Amino acid sequence: MAGFECLRADWLSYPEALSRVLADATTPMPAEQVAANEALGRVLAEPVRARATLPAWDNSAMDGFAVRSGDLPDPAPPDLRLPVTATSYPGAVPLDDLPAGSAVRIMTGAPLPAGFDSVVRVEHTDGEAQPGFVTVHRTDDLGRHVRAAGQDLREGEEALPAGAVVHSGALAVLLACGRTRVAVRRRPRVGVLSSGSELAGPSRFGEVVQGRAVPDTNRGMIVAGVAEAGGVAVDLGVAADEAAAIEEKLEGLQAADVLVATGGASMGERDLVKRVLARQGFELRFWRARIRPGSPVSFGLLPHAGRSVPVFGLPGNPASAFVTFHVLAVPYLRALLGVSEPEGVFAAATAGEDLAGSRGATQFLRVRLDRGLAAGGPRCRLAGPQGSGLVRSLREADGLAVVPEESRLVAQGEEVRVMLLPGAWQ
Repeated sequence: MAGFECLRADWLSYPEALSRVLADATTPMPAEQVAANEALGRVLAEPVRARATLPAWDNSAMDGFAVRSGDLPDPAPPDLRLPVTATSYPGAVPLDDLPAGSAVRIMTGAPLPAGFDSVVRVEHTDGEAQPGFVTVHRTDDLGRHVRAAGQDLREGEEALPAGAVVHSGALAVLLACGRTRVAVRRRPRVGVLSSGSELAGPSRFGEVVQGRAVPDTNRGMIVAGVAEAGGVAVDLGVAADEAAAIEEKLEGLQAADVLVATGGASMGERDLVKRVLARQGFELRFWRARIRPGSPVSFGLLPHAGRSVPVFGLPGNPASAFVTFHVLAVPYLRALLGVSEPEGVFAAATAGEDLAGSRGATQFLRVRLDRGLAAGGPRCRLAGPQGSGLVRSLREADGLAVVPEESRLVAQGEEVRVMLLPGAWQ
């Protein structure tokens, strides 16, 4: 990268920028073994296969009485009296060699006796009012309430693919497969750096009250976003608008796999981050994309301690940093983790109001989604004012409505794609 003065904007489209980012995420993080019950939120590094067929036998979905439908008269009388010859409990092996025309008391989850194909619900019987016999009052249960062997899992089949994120439901599958340990991707360590002498934390908040400083929001926001994306944040702090201060903070990169820096991304006289990176041999992949908010975003590789550290340069305005982090940096982190769809999760929604685009740029609007059910999917509305320096709409947003650069407007009632944000429905 040449000097700052020679820097030329690329003005990539959003798809082009995302493609360049993901092209540098082809080597996933190394695998490590963890206990299955500690794998929550981790990404599987290899497929998990079932060690057993589940359920092992045809079993009952109801408490009641197992019968052979072929043993019953056709048509069956309204009150059919059958002998009860055995009881089947969960965890047992199937009973065998039972006499024709008999019934077996059976519990939910218990194996069906060999040759039996139906479970009559207990509420459709007299429940053995006469010891040793049951009277069946209805026969519409014939052929029903049986869960087939292997309906859930079959021994040797893939139960969870590589790249799956282990949530509470996936953890149940891991345990059903008999896994006590599992291979997951190591969490990427992400250095988080903010630059700007005007940024003030809690100890200097009096200056914010006086209007002489700006709250340091981006650093905590990105640290939290890294955790949501499955990484581990390395907080590098805030660098003043001095080259020496930025260089000192970059020394902390030895503990990071990736760097996300906010501020110093544009062309002001105090935007020094790019200059410092350039002096250290930074290899720029692109600077500026046709994205609103957040066009002065950059991505490249920084040589450091014998390796190349991917660097995301995000704008300093909070909404711009938030959007560019979620639409470019998070997909990169997810790709490092081997997630099958790193771009994120999108939903189709109906615009609840006119959603204005940005001429020649992909517009990402912070929107709320209706919680109620509605025909045609959820409706979305703006989460608040969309200024790039505002933070309140970040809290209110369930997702980012994507208005393509070729669209000036998504009119009320039209369909729009929404990138869902982590924790949106909590």
